[in-house]
Amino acid sequence: MSMQDQRDPQRTLHQRGQEFRQVVTDLFAGLGYLWRRRVRVPRPRIGFLGMVEVLGLLVLAAGVVVTCMLLIDPLVIGLRLRLPEWLVILSERLTDLGLGGVVLWPIGLFILYVLAMRLHLAGMERRVASSVFARAGFLFLAIAPVGLGIAAIKHVIGRARPHVALHLPGPDAHLTFDWPVWNASYASFPSGHSTTVFAAAVAFGALFPKVRWPLIILAIVVASTRVTLNAHYPSDVIAGAVLATLYVLWLVKVFAARRVVFTADGEGCAVPMAGPSARRLCCLLPGTGRSTSIPLEETKS
Repeated sequence: MSMQDQRDPQRTLHQRGQEFRQVVTDLFAGLGYLWRRRVRVPRPRIGFLGMVEVLGLLVLAAGVVVTCMLLIDPLVIGLRLRLPEWLVILSERLTDLGLGGVVLWPIGLFILYVLAMRLHLAGMERRVASSVFARAGFLFLAIAPVGLGIAAIKHVIGRARPHVALHLPGPDAHLTFDWPVWNASYASFPSGHSTTVFAAAVAFGALFPKVRWPLIILAIVVASTRVTLNAHYPSDVIAGAVLATLYVLWLVKVFAARRVVFTADGEGCAVPMAGPSARRLCCLLPGTGRSTSIPLEETKS
């Protein structure tokens, strides 16, 4: 083997290493860009949700959760044993949609792919990649932090799951808390699946309003499977859904205030910015080297 043949693999490996470092640098640069962006006026709002309405919603949600804990939760202990087999099997298939990895791994890999492709683009094509990166980054930030936070909180609270409470003595087994422990059997409140699936539904619904309600309905169905499988109580599911929804709505306001991905319309409501059309996203396909004429407003992020 010649010296030239030996150098080529080394040069290629070194180039790939540089590209990987640049991708990581761009990833953190995107977070820094969001942090440094100046807050614009008018300040955005989410529909009717102002501070007073948010506090009212929290009080209402807390009341519903407590009511469910006292009145509804005892009724679902052993529910799985009373349901038809087909419903249990269907619930077992659907419930995995609430796993964080199901949505976060594809989004995370897609972000890395877009950043890697962005290194080889220039001009408007590079701005299209930046726009897509901003939207995918929003989705990841909308799902991952709240999911990790709830995962830690529920282990600290240590509420016994329904299938565990079924074998505990006393009339109030559903109110059994063993905290702080790090035991999956005592990690019922709030529901991690419910948190993840509602965070994903609200985040995708914020970006694509036309599919908002089908996504919310799907989230309700998936979250309900946690009850039918005796993995969670209704109060666990409601708490996870409310916390996820409020967090994502807050994040939308953070992005919209900085005019990244979202903006504020004439009435001050947070709305998604127009993004590149499907036809103009072809520059992100592997091996696509053609130039595209893309209006500036479609590349805003």
